[in-house]
Amino acid sequence: MYRVNIRKIGKVEKFIEKVEKCRGSVYLGLPNQTFCDLKKNKDALQMLYMINPKEIWLELYLTDAQDSYDFMSYIMGVGA
Repeated sequence: MYRVNIRKIGKVEKFIEKVEKCRGSVYLGLPNQTFCDLKKNKDALQMLYMINPKEIWLELYLTDAQDSYDFMSYIMGVGA
């Protein structure tokens, strides 16, 4: 798996689109050391709307190498 740390997601809608378009699974690392599959758990994706963007720190785990490159490109665009 490929780990990606997210500190800024930009527009939540675009982030959710990115997750849904991934070829592999996208797991969110939870504080209790478990994982939530964001592609299968739509409720978890909707909770992203409630996160304060200034206090965000998400650890994503991706199963497809191409998805990791796509997410890094997305992250670089959000910070620009």
